[in-house]
Amino acid sequence: MKRTTLMVMIVTVVAKIFGFLRDRVIYYFFGYGVISDAFSLAFGIPSLLLSVVVAALVTGFIPMYTRIDHDDPDSSNTFVNNVFNILVLFSFVMGLMMFLFPGLIVKLTASGFSAEANALATQFVRIFSVSVISVAVIQLGTGFLNINDSFLLPNLISIPSNIIIIGSVVVSHSTGNTNMMGYGGAIGFTLQGVMMLIYMYRYGFRYNFILDFKDKYLNEMIIISLPVLLSSVVVALDDLLMRSYATIIHADGGYSFINSSYRLNGFATSLFVAGVLSVAYPTIAKAAAKNDRVKVVHSMHDAILLIALFIIPATIGFITLSYEVVAFVYGGGKVGPDELVVLSNIFKMSAAGLFFIGLRDLFIRIHYAYQDMKTPLKAYIIYGCVDLVLFIVLGHFLGLKGLTLASSLSTTIVVFYLFDTLLKRFKRLGMSAILKDLVKIIVSSALMGIAIMILKSLLANVLSDFRMLVLSVIVGVAVYFASVMFLKVDLVLSILKRKS
Repeated sequence: MKRTTLMVMIVTVVAKIFGFLRDRVIYYFFGYGVISDAFSLAFGIPSLLLSVVVAALVTGFIPMYTRIDHDDPDSSNTFVNNVFNILVLFSFVMGLMMFLFPGLIVKLTASGFSAEANALATQFVRIFSVSVISVAVIQLGTGFLNINDSFLLPNLISIPSNIIIIGSVVVSHSTGNTNMMGYGGAIGFTLQGVMMLIYMYRYGFRYNFILDFKDKYLNEMIIISLPVLLSSVVVALDDLLMRSYATIIHADGGYSFINSSYRLNGFATSLFVAGVLSVAYPTIAKAAAKNDRVKVVHSMHDAILLIALFIIPATIGFITLSYEVVAFVYGGGKVGPDELVVLSNIFKMSAAGLFFIGLRDLFIRIHYAYQDMKTPLKAYIIYGCVDLVLFIVLGHFLGLKGLTLASSLSTTIVVFYLFDTLLKRFKRLGMSAILKDLVKIIVSSALMGIAIMILKSLLANVLSDFRMLVLSVIVGVAVYFASVMFLKVDLVLSILKRKS
């Protein structure tokens, strides 16, 4: 599992780099304002609309498909086709709503937009309506490929899509036709969907037109997924309200600032958390189906340590180098120092919750593996309620950075709740077995952070932001690696031993 996780991380880095290049080009040419706000909103609408249903079905799909493939292999392809066709039908309805009522959708998701931003976002939403089906195919296909032990391909298909979008942004800027950005985004989504279908065929998927709402496996999956559906509603609603509130606090650019911060956060979580979970979750699901609690707990230990090994130092690095990071990723063109200061403060607050995001996602998936959907629902309701109160209060006093701080605090509270529920399920989690490694990782990360702060205090006025970032990363990584080796972190030693 450890070696596969590292490969997933490497591929994810490459894919994320292209994603950052896409965003950098957009902000370089258009800055943090009306055009970037409108495009960011419309680009995220298909995923936002589908996340409510698709996330629920796909989460229930993995353990259900695993069980069907184990008990009745001949029915597995029929089940996949049925779920596939239902998702396509639902996506078509969502796409039709986007095409017919784009203005209403924009008003609901960004109530603070100016008239200009509202009009432009409405155009973009209508253009992106044609790509909703592709988003559904991508999400279901990712689950299907992960079950079949293919973890790299889902990350690779975004690269050509982002190249197309980058080209469309350049054309849009040079011609003055902003709609070209929307067309490029829609084509990019469609290309990803087509590529996902091709990969699904390579791994055994064969399309048949089956639309059976009375299928026993489908109904069972829907029943166990209902709490996940409600959880998705809570999360989507909370995210919608938070981003809409951001447009009220900071009318032009607020949406893009929050979006950029979460993109950076998403880089770390997609790289380290999602990379670990994409490998760990199918293993945990299979072990849970066999009621092998020892293997579930062992896999959980591995996942926690792998997440901690990368996320904790990344968190320290992001906090100590927040300005340098955002300057490197988004600086230049129409993005000046003032915008970078605002973004770095927002990013710093969101980075503080990275490790707890990883633990939350891991603990929730363990519950899903046991087809316990009610506990995660309670966790998401707690998160939504706490976050709603906190982002209104902190947003009022701290501005945009208060929104991301609220999210970090809410996630931390939820993690303690989820840990308590797992403790009640397993009686013993054997956390003492990994506590020593966790402490060593935290100490190593702290030493890394101190080294970076000393370096910045000595050379901040001498080096450029980019050189400061590069030197800090080199020194930080060296100090961290030396520390984990000196303290003899067992996880690192075992990985190095297997490679040798």
